[in-house]
Amino acid sequence: MKKLIFLLMVCLSASLTAQTIKSKALKIKYTLPAGWNAEEFGGKTSWEESGNTLCKCSGVSFTKQHKDGKMNVLVYPSTQSGLDSLKRNFAGPLRFENVEKFDKTRNKNFSFEKKRSNFTDKTGKKSFEVIRYFAKVDDHFYIIYTWQENMGAMSPNAEKELYEMVNAIEPN
Repeated sequence: MKKLIFLLMVCLSASLTAQTIKSKALKIKYTLPAGWNAEEFGGKTSWEESGNTLCKCSGVSFTKQHKDGKMNVLVYPSTQSGLDSLKRNFAGPLRFENVEKFDKTRNKNFSFEKKRSNFTDKTGKKSFEVIRYFAKVDDHFYIIYTWQENMGAMSPNAEKELYEMVNAIEPN
C-alpha cells in the first residue's frame, strides 16, 4: 500500500512539473512558466508560409493574463533572407517603431540585440511599449517581441515577468 501511495505521489508530481515542448518546425524548445500559454502558427515546412492574424509567417505566441493587462511574447523564426520581410515588423495591426539605439544582452540560451520602443496602430497612434530581441543561432534568426497590453509604461515587474518567458525559450 505504501508503494502504491508513493507511486501515485511521484506520478502526480511529474504531471504537475512543467513540460518542455520541442518545435522542430520552428527550431526552438520551450518550457512554459506558470500561467503562460503557447500557440504555434504558420507552416510546418517553411517559415514564410501563411500563419495567423499576427503574421503571414510562422511563429509562436505566448500569452499570460495579468491584472494590469495581458502579457505577450511573440517569436518569429527566420532565415537571413526572411529578415528583410516587413511582415516581421508587425504583431497583427501593431507595427514596431524601429530605433537605432540598442543594447547587447545575453541570457542562458541566446545573445541578443535588444531594442526598446513602441508599437503604433493602423492610425499611426503610439500604442504599447515593446522590447524587441534579435538573436542569431547558426543559420537561423529569432525576432522576439515582448509587451504588456496597457497604455502605461512597462513596469520593471512586468518586464521581469516577460523576460522570464523569453528565458524559457531555447534553440533546438
